[in-house]
Amino acid sequence: MNKKQVRAHARFALNRGITRTEVFSHLRGRGLKDKQLAYFIASHVDPASRLLNAGKVKVLVALMVVLAAVGFVAGMGLGAKFGPNAKWLVAGGIALVSLLFAWGFHAHRVGAYNAYILLAIVQLPRSLDGFTADPFATSIGFVVNVALLAYVWYVRQCLFPDFTFLAPRKVKGEYVFSA
Repeated sequence: MNKKQVRAHARFALNRGITRTEVFSHLRGRGLKDKQLAYFIASHVDPASRLLNAGKVKVLVALMVVLAAVGFVAGMGLGAKFGPNAKWLVAGGIALVSLLFAWGFHAHRVGAYNAYILLAIVQLPRSLDGFTADPFATSIGFVVNVALLAYVWYVRQCLFPDFTFLAPRKVKGEYVFSA
């Protein structure tokens, strides 16, 4: 089987309700490396989980749209320092990133969740940069960033319970899936 066939078969089996462990055992060694197959299976959202967590995803998408609007306004101010046309480019770029995350969350793409988590963790130290100049505003910004990171992580765990940090769960060298 080639990669597309393995993925199609896995998607079909998972949508029919066959357990992730059974699908992994059945498709192991048939065209995908174990790591790729485990990632694909772990990144599949059950229809029941999708319905159960739809409200959480909608809140997350709304937060990303609000962040896009705030980022657009902040980008206008930041870009104005570089020139009259730069403000539109900077503002549009900042807003576009947040809107892409909103789309990824809405489409239930584990890559969007993982990218947001990784970028947010990398940016946490930078959010403390102005602490000596304005500790109150910097603290509020830091708390908001940490809260949003925690919420994104929480929603990802609700939708994709088989992920650890950024990869499928592995115990004693074997990939392990939830029921």
